[in-house]
Amino acid sequence: MSELEFRPFDADHHYYEAEDAFTRHIDPKMAKRCMQWAEIGGKRRLLVGGRVNKFIPNPTFDPIAAPGSLEDYFRGRNAKGLDLKTMFGELDPISQHPEYRDRTARVAQLDRQGLDGALLFPTLGVGMQEALRRDLPALQAAFRAFNCWLDEDWGFDRGDERLFAAPMISFAQPDLAEAEVDRVLGLGARVLVTIPGPVPDGDGGYLSPGHPQFDGIWARIAEAGVPLVIHAGLSGASHYGKFWRATPPGQGGGGFEGFRHAAFPLVAFADRGISETLAAIICHGVLERFPTLRIASIENGAMWVPDLLRNLNDAHGKMPFAFAEHPVEQFRRNVWISPYYEDDMSRLREAVGIDRLMFGSDFPHTEGLADPLAYVKDIPEFDA
Repeated sequence: MSELEFRPFDADHHYYEAEDAFTRHIDPKMAKRCMQWAEIGGKRRLLVGGRVNKFIPNPTFDPIAAPGSLEDYFRGRNAKGLDLKTMFGELDPISQHPEYRDRTARVAQLDRQGLDGALLFPTLGVGMQEALRRDLPALQAAFRAFNCWLDEDWGFDRGDERLFAAPMISFAQPDLAEAEVDRVLGLGARVLVTIPGPVPDGDGGYLSPGHPQFDGIWARIAEAGVPLVIHAGLSGASHYGKFWRATPPGQGGGGFEGFRHAAFPLVAFADRGISETLAAIICHGVLERFPTLRIASIENGAMWVPDLLRNLNDAHGKMPFAFAEHPVEQFRRNVWISPYYEDDMSRLREAVGIDRLMFGSDFPHTEGLADPLAYVKDIPEFDA
């Protein structure tokens, strides 16, 4: 497939959050427990729960690297062994790119890119749940404030069918999560987003998203008929590195810091979070209790899919009594996947079928594609 005769819809676009995304609408009583800004060592730092947060090294996004600047890295073409800072190249003031923070400018850019529309997801927001995992009221207050900002600046649905900004939903503290789902759906949200991984319980532990205490959330999403996107983010799965630490954090195991890559976690558990999340959703009966759910995995890659389907099939063969319906069929009915551009598309087509694969460019992120439509170059065999 080398060219298109239509304008596609991009399932993975991002904004770069305004500095007041979490603070503009925060309940004043919760402000100090959530997000604050501070000048530390001459640099503007984001505090989350009173601690410096390093999910994004520069959470002001100013200056910012060019879209697609890390494409060679993610395609495994870093033969010279360049570090990420070098691969980022020259940075631009974010003021030179209004489309990163302004809806009108982004719609105009969609036209220039030849896109019909796009789903919009957070950049900073997908890394905040873990930082507040021990203070669930603060976590929910932070995301409520964030979603208010999101609707105000970008709009969940402005009626033009071009951009759909997905409000962030954390399942932690179900009563507050249910209230937020009700609120954003009432404001017209057409898609919701959460992150893969277990759900924080507030005491330092975690629960499966398939735990019955979350059924009220799943029921609301299913009844509304809106898709739930599970988008890559920082979750409890990040703790795997602590079990295998061989060097200081960021150099082979331990704590997470944005853009500090190491070989071992990349090899051992880069895609465990999404695979285990969907395994839990299926094995713990969510899709049996709510068979109309539509779940999309975005920016999690897809090469884990064949292995997960094999394991689900094996589990059914060994203990069919554990499932009311074959788990592989549940996956194929209820789950959609947005592969990385570097994934083996033919293998994925064989695993789940072409009607369950979605195009997502991850624009304007450094790991995405500078030209979203360049994605078609990676699927030439789909011409047939």
